[in-house]
Amino acid sequence: MLFKNLSRLGLLLGLALFVSCSEDDSIGNPDSGSESNPTAVYITDSPVDEANVEAVFITVSEVKVNGKAIEGFSKTTLEISSLTKGRTELLGQLNLQSGTTSDIVLVLSDTDTSGSGPGNYVRTRGGTKQKISSASEINIKDQVEIVESAQNEIVLDFDLRKSLKQEGENYSFVSEGQLENNIRAVNTINTGTVKGSVDNLSESNSETVVAFAYKKDTFNESEDNANGEGIRFGNAVSSSVVSESNGNFEIHFLEEGDYELHFASFSDDDQDGKLEFSGMIKATTLSNLNLNGFTVKSNSEVDLQISFTGLLGL
Repeated sequence: MLFKNLSRLGLLLGLALFVSCSEDDSIGNPDSGSESNPTAVYITDSPVDEANVEAVFITVSEVKVNGKAIEGFSKTTLEISSLTKGRTELLGQLNLQSGTTSDIVLVLSDTDTSGSGPGNYVRTRGGTKQKISSASEINIKDQVEIVESAQNEIVLDFDLRKSLKQEGENYSFVSEGQLENNIRAVNTINTGTVKGSVDNLSESNSETVVAFAYKKDTFNESEDNANGEGIRFGNAVSSSVVSESNGNFEIHFLEEGDYELHFASFSDDDQDGKLEFSGMIKATTLSNLNLNGFTVKSNSEVDLQISFTGLLGL
């Protein structure tokens, strides 16, 4: 559930997009002479898969653009783990001039909107709040093109799977440098969707299967090794859990281009509430599409019928 002052956050995120500019190619520059274009700002997420995690919240106290704070912003607490599988929440809508956005800086607060702590936290299955240690600011580095004479929809994808880590009982965001690269910003005009269905999920021999989408030729064997932050598959563009009940999965807001798809198996073998990586899964399609190279086009959907044949290396 998002809190009711989320819309104020969305409006200010939109205003951030409005005032970000450069001398040659700008948004919100009254001298640019560009046509004003209706633009909606949404938020979505790729979830965290830990069995003991029920929800994840962050509190934003300030929004800055190019080092300058936006006036009048009210501290806002929001749940970001509830928006998955293409579900989005409208944050705000306004008219923007065509051009390219600049970075958005979100300043995080140690306390929530009521003034209580923590402001950024994991809520466990038992209802306990576990503070998330993090940097005080998040930079969104992606630049988004606002298309002239079009209905622009900007989606901010806060990928918890690559952004949140756990060490023992403690949670934290990854380093500032990694975090600012893990939050994607895209214009839905330039994106498509991959949907699929696995007909024999039991062959994965796992509790949870995750489908990872990579830009073509960017996946290598080291991706399934944890990096220095303890995060696996850090270069994946996005991901989706494969449903245990029907084998379906969905990966939304992929920018137009060539991709490859990889499946990973996870299980909580030691019953500590944390999923451990079990291995990569052998997968084939029941069509002429190649999982190691297929094209996603804007405003279109790629449908895949998948069969598993066990774990790689076994």
